[in-house]
Amino acid sequence: MIMKCLNIIVYYDNPDEVYNYIEEINKNQEKLVDIAIVVNKNSKHQLENTKKLWRKMGYENIYIYDYKLNIGYLNALLFITREICLNQYKFIILSNTDIHYCSNCFFENLLEKNYKKFVGCIAPNVYSLKSKSYSNPHYKKRISKYHYKKLSKIFSKPILAKMYLNMSEIKTRIKRQKEQTDSCYVYSPHGCYMIFTLEFIKKLRGLEYGVKMYSEEAFVGEMLEKNSLKCFYDSSLKIEHNESSVTGKINYKNRFQMWKESIDYILKIFYS
Repeated sequence: MIMKCLNIIVYYDNPDEVYNYIEEINKNQEKLVDIAIVVNKNSKHQLENTKKLWRKMGYENIYIYDYKLNIGYLNALLFITREICLNQYKFIILSNTDIHYCSNCFFENLLEKNYKKFVGCIAPNVYSLKSKSYSNPHYKKRISKYHYKKLSKIFSKPILAKMYLNMSEIKTRIKRQKEQTDSCYVYSPHGCYMIFTLEFIKKLRGLEYGVKMYSEEAFVGEMLEKNSLKCFYDSSLKIEHNESSVTGKINYKNRFQMWKESIDYILKIFYS
């Protein structure tokens, strides 16, 4: 049996972005990747037209799951992996759709990798086109309880939250301009593109993420540690992140509230 990758993505009223992402994968790597689309919002019913286009093109590697509600980003992975037979997949990927692959052989190169048995998650080399900086390695060490409590207070005040995010973006532009070419073990990956091993996914089966969005990286990092697994930053796997974020469709006050809820959830589950 030829091992493949499963790439899970979320559809949130973004038909053009989803279509372009799938087109980019299927140009060169269709036989190496199955694509699972979780429908979180389809208010304009544009997905139906896109599905017809894919059928005309003969794509057989696309599967669509509609749970009739917005289950969020990480739960797209957790829900789908409960019901799919995973044995044909070497890696399961949860990613944004605003991603560009720097190589036409990305999945071929990934499938040729043989990481150590204790590696449960791989963080690729992500370059942000918006901030002109590198997003990985993301968190090299576990975040302290004190820092999370401070963040929770910041995100409870929209003005403070906006100032904090603006300052963080400036700091990122300055500190992360240079690519880290040395691969290494890290605490967690950047959430825009997370590659999971089959062994780790089996450990996550049956779990549910308690909030819709944000702090997914912390959840992944904590679950890796709980299962005595590690995250590996692989500098040879290169992608670009356009950051045309779907979250931009959400009112910023609601976004900050969701951010606070996610931080409080992580504190409750892993730091109590």
